[in-house]
Amino acid sequence: MELRKVFKVGNSCGISLPPNMLEALGVKTGSHFSVEINREMRELILKPVVVKNNTMSVDFVRIVNKVMLDYETALRRLSI
Repeated sequence: MELRKVFKVGNSCGISLPPNMLEALGVKTGSHFSVEINREMRELILKPVVVKNNTMSVDFVRIVNKVMLDYETALRRLSI
């Protein structure tokens, strides 16, 4: 675990990620992430999003990721 500090970026806030973590995930500057909040656990969940088809919008990828997360248990049961 590594401790990071939230800092101001315009009207928003940001958290920097160290190069070794980015490298481990295979991401670089300009990469996209889906961001989810687990309110019960007070967690922020970041997942790298790989867009393989340039015609696919980031919004579409975000929706697909949300559906996969929301229905993960049901989808796993269907795959058995």
